[in-house]
Amino acid sequence: MNRVSFVLAIHAHQPVGNFDHVIEEAYRKSYAPFLRALRAHPRIRLSLHYSGILLEWIENHHREYFDQLKELCQRGQIELLGGGYYEPILPAIPDADKLAQLRKLADYLERLGCARPRGAWVAERVWEPSLARPLSEAGVEYVVLDDTHFLAAGLEPEQLRGVYITEEEGAPLRLVPSLKDLRYTIPFREPEETLRILRAGLNQRHPLMAMGDDLEKFGVWPGTYDHVYTSGWLERFFRALEAAKDWLDTTTLGDYVASNAPRGRIYLPTASYAEMMEWALPPAASAELKRCEEETEGMPRMEPAPRNPRAFWKRPRRICSPRNAMTRIGTACLAAFMRPTSAARFSGTSSRPSRSSTASTPLEAIPPPE
Repeated sequence: MNRVSFVLAIHAHQPVGNFDHVIEEAYRKSYAPFLRALRAHPRIRLSLHYSGILLEWIENHHREYFDQLKELCQRGQIELLGGGYYEPILPAIPDADKLAQLRKLADYLERLGCARPRGAWVAERVWEPSLARPLSEAGVEYVVLDDTHFLAAGLEPEQLRGVYITEEEGAPLRLVPSLKDLRYTIPFREPEETLRILRAGLNQRHPLMAMGDDLEKFGVWPGTYDHVYTSGWLERFFRALEAAKDWLDTTTLGDYVASNAPRGRIYLPTASYAEMMEWALPPAASAELKRCEEETEGMPRMEPAPRNPRAFWKRPRRICSPRNAMTRIGTACLAAFMRPTSAARFSGTSSRPSRSSTASTPLEAIPPPE
C-alpha cells in the first residue's frame, strides 16, 4: 500500500526588543504547551524552527525548555531548522550578513546539543532566485516555501507533493512546497478535514504533504489557546495522526529529503506567500486589486482556478499550460499585476548579475518537471 509522508514545519519568533511580558505570554500559551503535548506523543515527528533571538530569551528565562528540546532531538522526534539568527528578510541584507546570520544560528543550535541544521526557515517565505547561492554556501540543503511560489512558476497543484531542486551559479538547494490547504485547516478545523487533504496523496508515488506555519497560531492568536488546548484540538489531532499509521507517516523535512530524490529541477520567481504579496503592493495597485476582487466575488469561478504564472527566465518551455496562463481575477484586473509591485521591493532583481554555471554539475541530469 502506498504511504503518505506528512511534515509539519513549525516556526516561532519574537522580534528584537519585544517586551518580556509579551514573550512570556506566548511561552505560556503556545511554546510550552505545544512541546508538552509533543513529548506525550513520541510517535509524532516534525520539524521546528526558533529564531536565535527567541532562543536567547528562552535560555535566560526557561532553561528547562532547552532540556526538553535536547531530549526530543536526541530521540529523533524533532529536527531543528536553521535560518537567519534575527529573522531578517534575507533578500534585504547583503550576502555577507546572510551567511553570518545563518551560521550564527547553526552554531547556537549545535551548542544547544542538537545536530547542526541542514534545513532553514526563510523569514516570511520571501524568496528571490539569488538566495539559493548564499543559503547553499552557509550549509543549508533545503528550505520550505509556500505553494504559491511553485504555482507562480506554473506547476499544477498535484505536482506540489514532493521536493524540488534549484541552483544559482551551480550552488544547489532543495525546495519543499508548503500547502495552503493544510495551513488553512490546521488548527482551525477538525483533524478529519486535515486527514481528508492528506489522503489525496495516496494516488502518487512517495508523496510528501508539508505545511510550514507559525507556532503562535497554536495558542497566541485570538481564541486559539482555548481551542487548541482547553478544548483539546491538539490532543485530538495527534491521536488522529497516530490512528492513521496504516497509511500515514509523520516525519521531518530532513528525513524525507534524505530518502527521496527531487521530483525535478525548478527555478522560482520572486515571491512570498499570497497575503504578503497583496499587502506589499503599492497603495494604488493594492486598492485596485481589492476593487477587482470585490467586483468578481460573485462571478462563477473556473475549476480549477486559473493563475498568473511568472516563469523565471532559466525555466522556459513545457511548464505553463494554456488554461493557467490567465489571471485569477480576470482580464480587467491584469493591470494590477503588471505594475511594479512587492516583487520589486523584495528586490525583484538579484543582488548580483545572475548567470548559469558553466561547470558540469549533477544538476544537469535532473530534468524540469513535466
